[in-house]
Amino acid sequence: MSEGPGVMRVRTELVLEQLVSRVLSRALELRAAGLPPEGDEVLGEGPEPKELVRLGYASRIAEIEMFEPARRPMPWLQEMLDQQTGSGTDAITGVCRELAAEEPDEKPDPGLGSWRVPGPGGHVRHYLALSAVDELRQARGNGEPAITREFSVGEAKRCFLYGFYARCCEEADAPSAS
Repeated sequence: MSEGPGVMRVRTELVLEQLVSRVLSRALELRAAGLPPEGDEVLGEGPEPKELVRLGYASRIAEIEMFEPARRPMPWLQEMLDQQTGSGTDAITGVCRELAAEEPDEKPDPGLGSWRVPGPGGHVRHYLALSAVDELRQARGNGEPAITREFSVGEAKRCFLYGFYARCCEEADAPSAS
C-alpha cells in the first residue's frame, strides 16, 4: 500500500473492528428506519440487489454523522455532475455508474477510487462493501436474506458504491454545497 499525506498504515483487524463494524451497524439502523425519500429515484436506477445499493447510500449518511472529515466539500464531484449532459437524476445516475465502475476489485490505493471522497478512506469502504454483502446474505433474524446469489468482490463493491456515490452526489449538488 502506498502512503501519502494524511494516509497511514493500519492493521486490517482494527479497521474491521473499530471502523467497519461501527459504520455498518449505523448504516443498518438508518436503512431500517427508512432512507430519505430524495434518494428513491436515483437508487431505483441502480444495479441489483437494491438492498445493497441502499446500504451503500446509508453508509455514506453514517460516515457524515460519525466523521467530521467526511463533511468536507467535494468540488471534483460537483464538476463531474456539471459535465453530465442530463440533469438531476440522470446526471447523478451517470456519475454513480462511472465512479462505481472505476473502483478496483481489491482495496484501492490512496488517492484512487473511493479514497477521493473525504471520510474514513477507501480501505474502509472496501471492507464495508464486503461486510454489507455478508450482512445482507445472513439476514440475521430479519427474515429472508436480501442477497441470495453469489457476487464477485468487484460486483459487490460496485453495487454498494453506486448507492454510496448517489449520496455523495446529493451532498455535492445540494444548494449549501455551492
